[in-house]
Amino acid sequence: MAKSTGRLRNEETRLAILDATRSELASRGWDTLSFERIAAVAGVGKQTLYRWWPTKAALVSEMVTAGGILPVGPIAVTDDVRADVTDWMLAVGGVHDDPDAAAVLQAIVAAVAEDADLSANYDDRITTVARTRLAERLQQAIEAGALPSDLKVDTVTQVFLAMVLWCLVTRRPLAENLVADLVETVLPAPPR
Repeated sequence: MAKSTGRLRNEETRLAILDATRSELASRGWDTLSFERIAAVAGVGKQTLYRWWPTKAALVSEMVTAGGILPVGPIAVTDDVRADVTDWMLAVGGVHDDPDAAAVLQAIVAAVAEDADLSANYDDRITTVARTRLAERLQQAIEAGALPSDLKVDTVTQVFLAMVLWCLVTRRPLAENLVADLVETVLPAPPR
């Protein structure tokens, strides 16, 4: 029989801690995020946090992994790839409509810049998912003849995601006209 390495995590407590972490990131940011405040907000002992997560980066990493940070859902597939990409970008950029969600993302961007492990987790759980979904949709459009066969899918994908990140970092909304101009500029008309 395997020896226990400590108390098992209570899922209700874990979720309360992750919610408190999100709340504290939104209101205080990365620099002043503390286990003490998170524990107080979650209604648990500080030792619980230290037992389950060795650092605040590890805790934020789990919060990112738990999801709900950035809406990177599937991209619609219609006859108009440009409209599909535009709608998806606006949905992702819609995080600015929720001040708490925007603040959490801005705090995570700051944290990712400081912590390599958190950066890798964010890339795996958020950026790679978004990049893959966008690349798959562009590839479908190429195969359908809606985009040129020589389109550099990886480059185009990076440009779209860079725009989302730029808006997050600069605290600017991802405006519909900006997205429309970007899509028109980056996604060429199909071959005739």
